[in-house]
Amino acid sequence: MFARLILVLALAAGAVVSASAGPSDTPTQNRVADLQSSVPSVRANAAAALGRSGEKSAVPALVTALGDSERSVRCAAASALGSLRDSRAALPLAGALRDPDTNVRFHAAHALGELRDARTAEALLGALRDAEWCVRDQAAWALRALHDAKLTRPLAAMLKEKDADVAHIAWLLREIGSEETFATFIVSLKSENAVVRRAAAEALVKIGGERIEQPLTELMAREKDPGVRAVAEKAVAKMTQADTVAAHWSFDDKNTTSAKDVSGRAVDGEIKGCTVAEGKVGAALRFGKGKFIELGRTQKPSVADTPFTIMAWVKTDAATGVVVARGGAFCGFSLYLKDGFPKFGIRRSKDGPADIVTGRETIGADWTHLAGVVKEDCIELHVNGKLAATAKTGGVMRSNGGQGMEIGFDAGNSAIELCNAFEGVIDEVKQFNAALSEKEIARQCQ
Repeated sequence: MFARLILVLALAAGAVVSASAGPSDTPTQNRVADLQSSVPSVRANAAAALGRSGEKSAVPALVTALGDSERSVRCAAASALGSLRDSRAALPLAGALRDPDTNVRFHAAHALGELRDARTAEALLGALRDAEWCVRDQAAWALRALHDAKLTRPLAAMLKEKDADVAHIAWLLREIGSEETFATFIVSLKSENAVVRRAAAEALVKIGGERIEQPLTELMAREKDPGVRAVAEKAVAKMTQADTVAAHWSFDDKNTTSAKDVSGRAVDGEIKGCTVAEGKVGAALRFGKGKFIELGRTQKPSVADTPFTIMAWVKTDAATGVVVARGGAFCGFSLYLKDGFPKFGIRRSKDGPADIVTGRETIGADWTHLAGVVKEDCIELHVNGKLAATAKTGGVMRSNGGQGMEIGFDAGNSAIELCNAFEGVIDEVKQFNAALSEKEIARQCQ
């Protein structure tokens, strides 16, 4: 009895609905009619249903709904028009990018990404200046969907704006991927805005190829911002043997207690009396008598039975002094100055001779890049990226040495000629677990 009652009521309800809808009305017509309802939720639900219907005949009514007084209806209409993907909605949706409601602008930008209509490019570029990140993000995706190389110039111009959304613009330029885009990133490496420089460097890294090596190497040489420089250094390292860096003391953190190894290998040292100074790149440390860095008897980076390279920028106030030294009279190395001449040497054993190379010219008071290289059968001295001297040896060093490692002094028995403290400024001390070539060293000192 109860089941029959339910059936009767259901049939009656169906009859009422059919009578009210009229014999010729379709579901689409009914939903279009509901867009005129006085109830906002009914209008919003109708717009959403029209989007799901796939009926493009509903486009004009949905375009009209973009001007509804209720934001929920405008949102639903914008979303529905994106689903229907009809070009008639392109310009109205572009106008909706100026709607006062964030969600409406968001859905309008998303819908334009579905339509991919070139006529909306200008409006979408304007949306990249929207106050809300979510709108800018959808606008960027919509512009990407256009795949239009002509967008490169306006996007490049936007990069120069004070409040530019650098991340989205740089991403778009990279995605467009034209030759003009590549040129834009090269120019942007010289922007006054560090955020733009970093975005350009990161974009070039993702583009890849040999042609990015030189501009990023040049950026690395002149860059003062630590974050930007780190991007360039990492990229150049991946393209060269410089990824064999075993330790790197940059001194850019201006710490006067601990010398942090920024390579991530934790070869930290104790700073003894040094003070902060302006460096060749970022900050540096000033060294003198009783002022040096003690790295101790660390086992890393190892120099035993392997080629290696040690280098540093120096600005000296005296003609003689140790830049970097490790080990002692039985086994060790030293990169140093003597009587104004740059020198590098190693001692392989207690009873064997010291192997020493000397630069041909004295160095002045300006910044000078020094690098000592230990190869399988010789050692080299490089000055400002140029091979200055070389000498044959019986092989690489046999051990890490029995004494510690210091920067700016040799605290033990010298492996070579002297232990004198360096007087002046030292910056960017690096050790590599490979014998770098002249070209690779030149990149490091640019």
